[in-house]
Amino acid sequence: MRLRKIASVVVVVLTILLIPRGAWVFTFVQHGESPKFPVEKISGSYCITLVGHYTNRDNFAAAGVRTVKWESDQRENRQAEMLAMRSAFLDWFVEEWARQGGARQYAIDAVRNYPFQPNPQSGSATPTSQCGGKK
Repeated sequence: MRLRKIASVVVVVLTILLIPRGAWVFTFVQHGESPKFPVEKISGSYCITLVGHYTNRDNFAAAGVRTVKWESDQRENRQAEMLAMRSAFLDWFVEEWARQGGARQYAIDAVRNYPFQPNPQSGSATPTSQCGGKK
């Protein structure tokens, strides 16, 4: 048991040290129409419109990001914007799963075990100039 705890600490420390600095963005996540943040917002906004559909195949859905609005035109800043949106979506997903009667751990495991696979036919989101899907 003690060896397992030591191994866990080593893995966490190595993970923190080996993840590129740019992959970390600390995000204050608040949901709703007018969220209150414990920090001052200093610039515009960035967003995506995520849409899902039922299909005529059992256990299959169709979903994707329809539009994207970037605040920055610089690669590093856009990556930071993506990390912040990732944090907001994952927080919402796990909490909403639980609100809908599911187990939080099941939602967390569903994210951890997602079978990421490249799909060259998936296309890309349409750029937009305003959040909310408006152009």
